[in-house]
Amino acid sequence: MLLRAGHWLGRGSLLVEGFSLGETLECDARVERDTGAFLINASLKSQRGGARDFVIRVAGNEVGTYSLRIQVGAEVLTGSAKLDSAPNLGLLWNDAESVYATFSLFAISDGIGLRGFLRDGRNTFTWEIAFSEKRDMVKADNVVSLRGKGTGRHGPRGR
Repeated sequence: MLLRAGHWLGRGSLLVEGFSLGETLECDARVERDTGAFLINASLKSQRGGARDFVIRVAGNEVGTYSLRIQVGAEVLTGSAKLDSAPNLGLLWNDAESVYATFSLFAISDGIGLRGFLRDGRNTFTWEIAFSEKRDMVKADNVVSLRGKGTGRHGPRGR
């Protein structure tokens, strides 16, 4: 499974059908592993839409797929996904069945890619976000670099 616990940062774009220019998205997500499920708390920022907070629960079910629940403010989408092997796909909808979303997760060089579509009855949105795991730097006063400033790759003489 591509999904794993950690602090993930994402950057991508959102495009609304009928518009020629997309808008930049930035996402800060914390993924935690709970008993039989993943819990994701994420904040998504866009240029025009401001920030929105998401709470996502991903839990295995009895038929070998995963049950999903996404809450964004008062809006809740539920659905299912296949996340154990490629292609990793999911489908979500609201209770009134007036909003549908589909997505795909895939491995990229530095992390995880997410692509998707959402249809709300009036508009169709598509997005792409590349996530990389945030690695906290550990600072230590007792670390010494063996390569000094301006010495090049092979020392002072360049060999």
